[in-house]
Amino acid sequence: MDETRVLQGNDVGWNTGTTEEVVARHDWDGRDTLAVTIVTAAAQLKDVDAVELPPLSDIINPDALDRVFAQPVRAPATSGAVERGTMSPARAHVRFRYAACDVTVWADGTVIVKSA
Repeated sequence: MDETRVLQGNDVGWNTGTTEEVVARHDWDGRDTLAVTIVTAAAQLKDVDAVELPPLSDIINPDALDRVFAQPVRAPATSGAVERGTMSPARAHVRFRYAACDVTVWADGTVIVKSA
């Protein structure tokens, strides 16, 4: 079943191809933190209010996660060539489990939350 979930009070679309996954786009220049985007996406997937979920900080340090994706990492790769042992900035991502969900955060702001 295809759905589009829209966060109330925000124009950010929450698109999913199934009820087992929510894909969100974090706005790095927006007012919400990355932690808010992650928790909100998990709440959307689980169909609960975000305050019902455990604090994200119980699982991962939100400030450290923000630092991982500091501006130089979020910048698009300037060339298609990637040297051995390096990673294109656009391909940088972090995966972890939160609230019985598998969460993947990509440097471009894509947040994918799947049922674990």
